[in-house]
Amino acid sequence: MYKKYPVRHFIMIPFEDPNFVEEYNNLCSKLKSESPDNFDEELLQKPSKLHISALIFDLKEDKNKITKVCTILKEIQEEIKNLSQGEIKYKFGGYGAFDSFQNARVIYTKMEEDDSYNKLEQIIDLVIKKLLKGGIIHENELKDLHVKQEGTGSNPFYKIEMHLTILNATFLNKVLKKQKKPPIKTFDATKIYDCIQGVKLPSCSLKKIDFCVLREDRKTGKYEVVQSFDLV
Repeated sequence: MYKKYPVRHFIMIPFEDPNFVEEYNNLCSKLKSESPDNFDEELLQKPSKLHISALIFDLKEDKNKITKVCTILKEIQEEIKNLSQGEIKYKFGGYGAFDSFQNARVIYTKMEEDDSYNKLEQIIDLVIKKLLKGGIIHENELKDLHVKQEGTGSNPFYKIEMHLTILNATFLNKVLKKQKKPPIKTFDATKIYDCIQGVKLPSCSLKKIDFCVLREDRKTGKYEVVQSFDLV
C-alpha cells in the first residue's frame, strides 16, 4: 500500500546558480543517454527543486504556526548573516546513498566539509534552537525529524545529514501511484553510481533560506515558497 503524502512544510536552501543547474542537467542527460541498470528518469530531482533541506515538519496547516515560523526566521536574519560572513558556497564532496548504493532510497551529493559547511551547520543549529524555543518543534520529535544532538547540558549542538538529493525512490513512487502500479522501496543503484562517479558538479553560491510547502508551485515548477529570507 502507498503511504499518504501529507502536506508538510520545510526550511531549505535552494540551488539556483545557472551554471550549477546547467551542469546538473548535463549529469541528468548522461544518465538518460547511458540508461544504467535500474535507472528511471522519474527518480531524478527536477533542476528547479535542487536544495538542501534543513528541516521538514508537519504544521497541521496551522496558520498561527506558519506565521510564527516566518516571524522567527525574520527575527534571526541578522544572526544568520553574521554567521555566514558574506558568503556560503557549496563545494562538491562526492556521492552518497541512503541506505547503500546496493539498496538505495536516495542518491545524493555531499557538501565538502569546509568553512562554508561549518557556517551552514551553525545556521541550521540556530534555526533548530529557535524553532524549539518557539514551540514549533519539540525535543521528543528530533529523532523523527532526523536531527542529531551533539553534546549535553543546556546548550547542545543540533545537526542534520547535510545533502543534496539527486535521485529519490519517492519521486518515482508518486508517478507509479498515478499509473496504479506497485511502489518500490529501494533500488540497486550500483550501475547508476558507476555512470556518474566521474562527474564532479561545480561550486554553487547559496544565497537564500526558504520556508516552503512540500509541494510544487505549478507556475514556477519550484517548491511553493511561503517566505524567502537572506542567507548572506
